[in-house]
Amino acid sequence: MPHRNRSHVNDAWNASVIALVIVLAGLLYVFGAAMSGDSLRLTESVRGAEVFDTRNLP
Repeated sequence: MPHRNRSHVNDAWNASVIALVIVLAGLLYVFGAAMSGDSLRLTESVRGAEVFDTRNLP
């Protein structure tokens, strides 16, 4: 009987770890896109953000 309960706990931990990895990957993608400057719409969508496009400056 204890072995069966332990299996449920392991399944819960596995699901939690997978969900955490997915969330962190999403955050990494969003912040990476914002920091790279590839998408001005992403930066402009942040309330109060100022966009400085310096790619064409001498």
